Amino acid sequence: MPRQLLAQFDARLVVGWAMLVGSLPFGPTLVTTRLPQVNGTVIGGIAFIVIAGTMLAYLLYLKSLESLEPETTGMLSAFEPLTATLLAVVVLGTPITHFEVIGGLCIIATTVLQALPQRASVAH
Repeated sequence: MPRQLLAQFDARLVVGWAMLVGSLPFGPTLVTTRLPQVNGTVIGGIAFIVIAGTMLAYLLYLKSLESLEPETTGMLSAFEPLTATLLAVVVLGTPITHFEVIGGLCIIATTVLQALPQRASVAH
């Protein structure tokens, strides 16, 4: 977690640099891939994904670290793939297979295990 960075710098600055540095490995793909025909709908879709789906989501996540415990944030983050899958099934009508069900059960099991109190190890 970037807790030390967030203590020194504003979350918007951390997100901006994270997005820039994270995008650099995809530079060669941009150069070697033929771009589709660009129109207003494509530009609007890309802008929505970049701003709402990436920058805003990550910024809100980092801001939540100021008021939530890291353990709580970690457990909530574990449910993200499950939530995305459920929304895809309900809203988009995406068919669900047994692999998604198994994955969802693994996410729930992991979250339950994280929530269990840890026992102190006893040295014998």
